[in-house]
Amino acid sequence: MAMGKLLANANVRFLARALSAALVGAMAFTASANAQSNWSYSGSNGPNKWHEISGANSLCRAGRQQSPINIEGTDPAVMHRLKTNYLVTPVHLKNNRISVNMFYKKGSILTVGTKVYELEGFDFHTPAEHAIAGKRMPMSIQFMHRARNGSRAIIEVQVKEGRTNIAGQELWELLPLEPDQVMKRIKTLVNARDLMPFDKAYYRYMGSMTTPPCREGVNWYILKTPIEFSKEQIALIRGIVGGDTARPLQNRNNRIILDARPQ
Repeated sequence: MAMGKLLANANVRFLARALSAALVGAMAFTASANAQSNWSYSGSNGPNKWHEISGANSLCRAGRQQSPINIEGTDPAVMHRLKTNYLVTPVHLKNNRISVNMFYKKGSILTVGTKVYELEGFDFHTPAEHAIAGKRMPMSIQFMHRARNGSRAIIEVQVKEGRTNIAGQELWELLPLEPDQVMKRIKTLVNARDLMPFDKAYYRYMGSMTTPPCREGVNWYILKTPIEFSKEQIALIRGIVGGDTARPLQNRNNRIILDARPQ
């Protein structure tokens, strides 16, 4: 009872701070985002204009393996399990004006069969970037991995509205509310594994990064089982960056989407 009351009070307190920050900086948000990265999720430099901002972003329009997409019409296949050997890491969060990123120290490994990737960090998107059977959940968490040869693998965890996420609350109390703000807590340790479901059954396809320059050749693993965050927790992460942070769904272009069945 006491813990529930404490979490509820914490949610209200941090949501109030986030909404206050969003209101104060609302008019400056788009301009400041442009100044830093020259692209955003809306307006004159939104997703439909990314390819015009720089020649390096040509794939954002011309690419044939772009992400995110709607997950449907899948093909069953026997696939390797996702083995996440993640270590705990000190909190290192940054508000980069487009999203909130959590950076991970070296040494945390994702293994898929013979492929080995290192976890670089994770970020949050509202709503979820991928849709499943035409439905987008209110939030997703994307865990970014890179192999020694430079290839990338991203695990996306779908987030539905429900109970307060206890593991998430540790981060929520330290979220950087101001643009360019960094929050580091050397003595506060988190494990990315705690933000994933126990069941890591997944959909698999080849796609791209979902932000400019939209590089292709990314191995996407969309977990089937969602986790829960409270309505207040989801509102907080959305309020910090001032709106939606999901790229519109892209054309599938006849790509195969595998419905992985573990070996």
